Amino acid sequence: MHQPRPAPPGLPRPGGAGPSQMNPALAARVRQLAAQAEHRRAIAEFRARRAADQQARLNALLLEAIDALTSLLSAPRNAGNRPA
Repeated sequence: MHQPRPAPPGLPRPGGAGPSQMNPALAARVRQLAAQAEHRRAIAEFRARRAADQQARLNALLLEAIDALTSLLSAPRNAGNRPA
C-alpha cells in the first residue's frame, strides 16, 4: 500500500546491518523514531479522512438546501398563498 521511505541520513538503511549488529541504544532509537513516524502518518490519514467526510456532509446539506429553495421558488403561486 505505502512505499517504504528511505531512512534519514545517519540512520541504518534497510538491508544493512541488522538489529543484532547494531548498538542496542541506536536500535532502540531507530525503533522509537519509526514508531513516531508511523503514529504521525496515522494521525495525518485520520485527519484527512475526517476532513473529507465533513466536506461530503456539508456538500450534501448544501444540495438539500438548494433543492428546497428551488422547489419553493419554482412552485406555482395561487391567490391563497400570496404574502400580504
